[in-house]
Amino acid sequence: MDRFVGIDFGTTNSAVALATTDGAAWLAELPGPGGEPATTWRTVLHFDPTEREARAGAPAIEHYLEVEGEGRLVQSLKSYLASPRFTSTVILGRSWSLESLIAEFLRRLRRAAGEDLGRRAVVGRPVRYWGATDADDDARAVKRMRTALAAAGFDEVVFEYEPAAAAARYADALDHQELILVADFGGGTSDFSLVRVGPGLEAGDPGTLLGTAGVGIGGDSFDARVIDARVAPALGRGSSYRDEFGAPTPVPAWLYTRLRRWHHLSFLKAPDTMNLLERLAHGAIEPERIDRLVRLVRDDLGLPLHQAVERVKLALSAGDRGELDVPELDLKEPITRSELETWIAGDLAIIDELVAGLLTQASIEAADVDRVFATGGSSLVPAVRGLLAARFGGEKLVGGEELTSVARGLALRARQILG
Repeated sequence: MDRFVGIDFGTTNSAVALATTDGAAWLAELPGPGGEPATTWRTVLHFDPTEREARAGAPAIEHYLEVEGEGRLVQSLKSYLASPRFTSTVILGRSWSLESLIAEFLRRLRRAAGEDLGRRAVVGRPVRYWGATDADDDARAVKRMRTALAAAGFDEVVFEYEPAAAAARYADALDHQELILVADFGGGTSDFSLVRVGPGLEAGDPGTLLGTAGVGIGGDSFDARVIDARVAPALGRGSSYRDEFGAPTPVPAWLYTRLRRWHHLSFLKAPDTMNLLERLAHGAIEPERIDRLVRLVRDDLGLPLHQAVERVKLALSAGDRGELDVPELDLKEPITRSELETWIAGDLAIIDELVAGLLTQASIEAADVDRVFATGGSSLVPAVRGLLAARFGGEKLVGGEELTSVARGLALRARQILG
């Protein structure tokens, strides 16, 4: 029996789905926390100096915590794909290209899936890769992904827009045709597609895809707003220290820009930065705040910090109040939903403008859209749903399978394209 494979390689989470010639798509089971089965993996690698092979996904995070941060944790690989500046990094004495790191993750994902994935796949891609400023950047990202996929054993690959894949998943259960807007809110990007779906239509048919748009704003951007507003001040942003001459000097602001994204934070643990932190700690006018910053960098606490930010975002999606709790840093900060909405208002305005431009580009009125299918983890943020509801009407907004609809849709598209 033929099997068709869809791979959703995400900035934050990744998943694999399969489909047969007929029948629904299903998600490959991966080893999750505590060995329990999971349908998604965090897109991370952990290199332990005592082991020959890297670990990936949930096992990588568990082992990283077990060894208390020893070795190197690599994350958000997708965010570097469009950048000409990132070509390689040295990990435990070995040079790794970006392509080889992604291939390493994909090999571990393939092995963990417990299914014969073969050599053909449809792979998701954002409408615009994070950090891409022109077509050359976008082409660079696709080329790097193709190289990594080939190294992981996938030598027949078709790339599909992630919101178009989500549309295929949504359409799988329809018994009539609809015009839908797919809003895919990922970790690094937010992508939108206007698609006609339903019986008799396939996503690749002429006239079904009416327009696409994307922007480098996603869940990571919302995390950055929380960190700017609550974490950075508690770690000394805006404070001063006494330099070697005893003069009050502002703590360098650039240190705090690295806190915004998990994959940038790890770069602070370099000899020159550690020397700077030592000087800051020695002369700190508010030592408790600077001590938190030093511990964050010295003890590689980026993972627990960003996990705490994720927890408080989830709490604020369910209720009006939450608490940012990072015990490793002795940090507890209450946050209200209204505060979060104020911090991300600028990001949401950009997203709303992008959606308006997409409608104009496709010559479609908001009233003509039958459904808005919201997917991706950040689609659960009430302000995000409120933005869509304000433009299209709350009764048109549907969701579900926020972390896995793209993977399932990619497998369905694989059946259509490769079957």
